[in-house]
Amino acid sequence: MKLSRDKVLRLSHLILHALNNDDGVEFFADVQQIRGDILQLIEAEMRTDEAIDATVRRKIESQKRAIVEGSDEWEVVYRKYYEEEVSRHRKVMP
Repeated sequence: MKLSRDKVLRLSHLILHALNNDDGVEFFADVQQIRGDILQLIEAEMRTDEAIDATVRRKIESQKRAIVEGSDEWEVVYRKYYEEEVSRHRKVMP
């Protein structure tokens, strides 16, 4: 899913607000630095998701038999390959 810059900024503010209202969370850095870090994490996850999506689409397109995007079969195959790629990505991440 693609989000506009405004939506990503809004999400970072909402997350920071939720953390700020949690008694179990204590900040040891400037609030704006933390918001910036949250923003970077969201953007990194979005880039990862876009890369996984592109990989999955290439896999589907490389099938011997054409699978029509939007069909039930395409959705099942997409979901299967997507889960495989996410699993593979998690193994690579520290």
